[in-house]
Amino acid sequence: MTQRLKLTENICYMLGIYECSNKDRISVTSSDNELIAKFSKLALEDFKEEPNRILMESDGELTTAFFYHSKLKKNFDRALDRKEHIFKYKNAYSGNYFAAIFDCNGGVDRKGAYIRDLDKGDAMILERFGIHTEIGKKAHLINQNAFVTLIREYSLKIASIIH
Repeated sequence: MTQRLKLTENICYMLGIYECSNKDRISVTSSDNELIAKFSKLALEDFKEEPNRILMESDGELTTAFFYHSKLKKNFDRALDRKEHIFKYKNAYSGNYFAAIFDCNGGVDRKGAYIRDLDKGDAMILERFGIHTEIGKKAHLINQNAFVTLIREYSLKIASIIH
């Protein structure tokens, strides 16, 4: 890896996954096998990880896929420190980033679509895009259509909120 992270749509998706993780390693925890497969594919193809370095843990209900890469982790941390500059436009980069966050921590309940544990910086970026959230443990999306438009092409989970 070079000094700076060269952004692509896939790297922005992985940044969104990393934003939702515990930051000790690059990981995703989900019951959605499609998300685990996408994470593994990105690690293999975009980050050139060896297949034996991508580790899996399962407790029967949730699966965690992860790998360790200290240089990449530092680059991700630097990128997330600058996320308000990186994701200042509604484009494929920000769409992938928020699609990954929704795929990891999003869902639908009786009040509509939400994102669990939404970072305040991410909520501010969404506000700039005209996507309002009702902050709490679950940040409910007030105008879901604008959010769906942003992530529609990139999210694995979006079909669950499109009626």
